[in-house]
Amino acid sequence: MPRDTRHIRRENPFRVGGAVTPPYFTDREVETARVTRALTTPQDHLLVFGPRRMGKTSLLRVVQDDLRSRGQGVVLADLSTASTLAEMTTRLLQAATRELGRLWSDAATALVQRLSARITLEPDAASGMLLPSIGLGLDTDLGTQRTTFGSALDAIEALAAAKGRHLGLILDEFQEIHRFGGETAEAHLRGLIQHHQHVSYVLAGSDERLIQAMTGKSRPFYKLLGNLRIGEMDPVHMAGWLDERIAGVGLHPGGMGARIVQVAGSRTRDIVQLAQETVDISTSRAAMDEETVAAAFLRVVQSADAPYRAIWTGLSPIQQQVLRVLAVRTTGLTSAQVRREFSLVSPSGSIVKAVQALVSRDIVVVQDSEYSYDDPFMRGWVILRALPDLGITRSVIALPSRPG
Repeated sequence: MPRDTRHIRRENPFRVGGAVTPPYFTDREVETARVTRALTTPQDHLLVFGPRRMGKTSLLRVVQDDLRSRGQGVVLADLSTASTLAEMTTRLLQAATRELGRLWSDAATALVQRLSARITLEPDAASGMLLPSIGLGLDTDLGTQRTTFGSALDAIEALAAAKGRHLGLILDEFQEIHRFGGETAEAHLRGLIQHHQHVSYVLAGSDERLIQAMTGKSRPFYKLLGNLRIGEMDPVHMAGWLDERIAGVGLHPGGMGARIVQVAGSRTRDIVQLAQETVDISTSRAAMDEETVAAAFLRVVQSADAPYRAIWTGLSPIQQQVLRVLAVRTTGLTSAQVRREFSLVSPSGSIVKAVQALVSRDIVVVQDSEYSYDDPFMRGWVILRALPDLGITRSVIALPSRPG
């Protein structure tokens, strides 16, 4: 009997979790060129936005690495975890210290000397480098926090001017500034960007609804920035790249790259996650097939059972009913056929409100009057765990359809 090789360890050609760089990064030549131009051209400021899990942060890291290799300073500050403007300032100063310390040994001292706020310097556990932090006492005063954040940006501009260099500055998840400072903080940041001559800004974010509001006609960021939306990768390119990477580790893709793209949806991270799992469970003897992809998809779904169950139990009964429908259909939620098939007895208005609530929580997305799950693996969880409540069983990779 042939030895079962399904669990032989091999170097997986795919990476998920955090930013990835080549060879785990592909395509995006146009986007890479545009971000590069913005970071190296004075006053060519750029807004980079798009749905989550599209590879936006990886794109920014790839550009940063490339420009670093050419001697250009590019600061990338991830603001996504900050809870206050003061914490944003700390994230910004620490990112600037790490990056600019590579170029100038006195960068940390020069930045701190240009700030009037209370600054502490603590050694970084990984590098031993002294990194600045804003004093905790600043947290209570929004005006002071806003001023200090602006002072940190001014300090970076002043340091670049003193060194006679041009710098690039990326603020990832920049829209968080609105949550802590509102339109006043937006206007303050706009004024700084307009007056800085030695720093080019790339503002990046994934909350499209908030970003669209922040760049609207009556808001401070209106027409300040060029726009670059990070959308779906060409599915033909993506499928070919998956097949090439799979074949590169001695497996037989069997053309399943296209099927992985089809069932994982448009988000780059979801596609790569499914491809990674497909490689992990594949044998070295046979070509991948539909069953391989379905088994990999199921493993991803099962591994996230606890968080999906927590989301599900936090929903109202009608929201749960809507998610069951959307696991099978994309339109017609209030049609007689769908209501009958899924035992939807709630009034049409209640169904519409439930959908709107799911959209506002980023569980469901709507495009061209069709609804879909933000997360294809959560849809798989609903197919696996919740559809059987109605006596409906489907493959976790069965695609939804229109009624009729």
